[in-house]
Amino acid sequence: MTEEETVYGEEVCCHCGGLGCRYCDGKGTVLVAQPAKKCRHCGGECCIYCGYTGWESVKGKYD
Repeated sequence: MTEEETVYGEEVCCHCGGLGCRYCDGKGTVLVAQPAKKCRHCGGECCIYCGYTGWESVKGKYD
């Protein structure tokens, strides 16, 4: 049995709108499992569940 590999793509950080902030490590983008989905808890408005990025399944510091 093979395990499916998650594909990640860059999406604009919803917290800073691409300007760079602490939640995207100053890059303005975050890696998000594709297809990208806005956070189900905040709808992309940024909350603790999405790490203040606005996205579901963000790859980063907490993986």
